[in-house]
Amino acid sequence: MKTYGWVLSLAGSFIAGYLVAVIYHPKSSTEVFYHENSQTDLATLENPVNSSAKNTDLLFRNSNLEDNFANQPVSKPAQVLVKHTPDNIELSNKAQNEAKPNKAAQFDALKHAIQNNPASLANSIEQLAVLNVDNPDFDLLLSAIQSSAIPNSEQALLGLAEQYAMLSDAQSQQKFLSLLSSASEIKSPLLVQGLVDLATLEQTDTNTRVEALSLLKPYQITDPERQVITSELEQQVLTANGDEAEMLLSQLMRFSHNQQRSGIASDMLYNSSQAIQLAVLNNINSGSIPAADDLKTKLLDMASDQQDSLWFEAQQTLLTSFDLSQQEYARLSAN
Repeated sequence: MKTYGWVLSLAGSFIAGYLVAVIYHPKSSTEVFYHENSQTDLATLENPVNSSAKNTDLLFRNSNLEDNFANQPVSKPAQVLVKHTPDNIELSNKAQNEAKPNKAAQFDALKHAIQNNPASLANSIEQLAVLNVDNPDFDLLLSAIQSSAIPNSEQALLGLAEQYAMLSDAQSQQKFLSLLSSASEIKSPLLVQGLVDLATLEQTDTNTRVEALSLLKPYQITDPERQVITSELEQQVLTANGDEAEMLLSQLMRFSHNQQRSGIASDMLYNSSQAIQLAVLNNINSGSIPAADDLKTKLLDMASDQQDSLWFEAQQTLLTSFDLSQQEYARLSAN
C-alpha cells in the first residue's frame, strides 16, 4: 500500500511539472502568419543582416505564441487540473496576455520593410495571396502595403486582384474587393468586368453589392450594363429593409442618368413603404437626388399632413434642400 501511494505521488508530481512546463514554456514558432503550405515568411521581408530585421523577426515569431500555447498537447489529467486550478488558470491567462504582439509595432516594421527593401513588396504580395481574407494578418499586411506609398505598390495590388476577378466563391470575392479598396483608379477591363459581375450576381449580398458598385464609375460601363444595374437596383430597393434600402438607393442614383433620378425618387415617395420614403428623403438631403419640382410637390403634401408618419422629416427636407417661395414656406409654418 505504501508503494502504491508512492507511485500516485510520483505521478502527481510528474503531471504538475508537465503543467508548469506547458504554462511557462510554450513551444516557440518559426513561422510568421501561419497558413497551410505557405512558401513565404513575413520575417524575411527585411534584410536579415540588418539589426532591425532581427527585432522584426522576433516580433513576428511572437505573433503565434498564443496559438502555440493553445495548441500545446496536454494530457487529459492535466487539462482537468488546468480547468479546476484557479492559480494555473491565472498564470495561463497572464502568459497569453503577455504573448500578444504589439500590432502597431508590427505594422511599422512591415511598412518600413516594404519601403526600404525592394524584395519586400513582392514577398508581401505573395503572402497576401495565401492568407485568408478574414485573417487579421491579411488586413495588417494589406494596410502596410497601402500606406507604404511606394510607386508600384498600387499596381502590385491591382495585379493580384486580377487573379480573383472571375472567381465566384465568397472568400475570393471579398479578397478581390479588399485588394481594390484603396485604388485611386481602376482601369483594367478585367477588374471593371469583375466588379460588374459581382454587382449583378443574384446571390451577392447587399453589402458586397454596394461595395462593388462603389468601386465602379458609371462611365466605365456600357449603357446596356448600366441599364441592367439600375433595373436590378430599383427592384432591390423596393424589397430591402431601411438601412439596406438607403445604401442601394444611393447607388441607384449614381448609375441613373440625371433626368431619371427625380422621376424614380418621386415614384418611390408615392408608392413605397415608409422605410423607402425615408431612404429617399435621406438621399435628397445628401445630394444624390436632385431637388426637383415634382419632389417638392409631393413633399409639401406630406409635410402639410400631420397624419403622415414622415410629415416632420418631409418638412425638414424642404427647409434644408429646396428653394421655397414665401407661399410655400407659409404653408409649412401653418402646421
